Amino acid sequence: MGNEMVESILDWHRETARQGLVGDGVRYLEGPDAWAVHGHAAAKQVLTDHQVFSSDELRYSARPVPHRDNPILGSLAAIDPPRHHLLRKLVSRAFTPRAVQTLLPQITDTVRARLAEVDGELDVIDRLGHPLPVHTIATLLGVEPARQPDFVRWTEAITSFAGAFTQDPARRAAFETARTELTDYFQEAFADRRARPRDDIISVLLAAEPDGTRLTEDELLNFCTLLLINGHETTRTLLVNTVLCLSAHPDAPAALRADPALLPGAIEEVLRFLPPTGGTDRFTTVPANIAGRALEAGSRVIIMILSANRDPRVFTEPNRFRPDRAPGHHLSFGHGVHFCLGAHLARHQVAIATGELLHRLPGPWSVSRIEAARTPVGIDVLDLALAAPSTS
Repeated sequence: MGNEMVESILDWHRETARQGLVGDGVRYLEGPDAWAVHGHAAAKQVLTDHQVFSSDELRYSARPVPHRDNPILGSLAAIDPPRHHLLRKLVSRAFTPRAVQTLLPQITDTVRARLAEVDGELDVIDRLGHPLPVHTIATLLGVEPARQPDFVRWTEAITSFAGAFTQDPARRAAFETARTELTDYFQEAFADRRARPRDDIISVLLAAEPDGTRLTEDELLNFCTLLLINGHETTRTLLVNTVLCLSAHPDAPAALRADPALLPGAIEEVLRFLPPTGGTDRFTTVPANIAGRALEAGSRVIIMILSANRDPRVFTEPNRFRPDRAPGHHLSFGHGVHFCLGAHLARHQVAIATGELLHRLPGPWSVSRIEAARTPVGIDVLDLALAAPSTS
């Protein structure tokens, strides 16, 4: 049953991309009143041209924003240059390849510790998907990894509070609770660092004066919220998708065990084939043109990354999972000024975790349990377990 669900998820991605890429790959969607962009060239254009296609929904959306209270909308991901450049520069040093290299021994130790007591079925999300990236980003921020259950709950409540979902009383209540608790938590951390600065991102942000003045309390909260949420959500989803891809392609685990040097390329192929997010939004600052379509100022544009990554004009055999594919060109971490700050870190965490799983789970992988739910731009896997290795 689990493997059948995996196949249905892969089928949905393939069919969504196929339909989206027909013709010029640009579609007007009446429900969300938005333009969906599926083709690689047009998607890259929208991601690159931040002056015309802005991430700042609060400023440029022509429609009311029902989730305007969501702290993500005031974070680095939703701010344009020049302010974006100033804020990103504050923490970029913590995510450079050299800085990430210093974290690799700790990441390896965390993975091995989390897998040491596994006997039988492996709960991928509970055992690795949440705790690994939460521990890593908590170390960088300087907060307690022991609060992982709260971090996960806050993340789920905040990321799901958008669009029509804001009309759900239960989701709104969960969001309000999460926002209050997260604010209180970080304000305590800010007070502690002001009194006793440390070598962590929170201390860096508190001391920073990017334009001659200190960051406001809202900027600090929004910045830390983004790092905490995106810092673990992207890695969790990439790890889950790696397990799905290797489970659906029985020859792949054996090939990677035989030649571990193929693993980084295999992670890139997972990013292309099954991206952590199926799409992302931009908003036109002025009247714009995409593939000959005229868009009014304030229009919402949904960049369908899952389709762009399967554009046959860019990728040979786009619907085939090829771990040995030459890396490059996928848009799963974005493009331009908003390219994912933690991309290098996410890749390494998932590569280390996958390498350990390949070592501990011999033979082909089989999904024994899976639960998934549709999102506006994809499918979110909520629960995932791998069957115990066969002893026969």
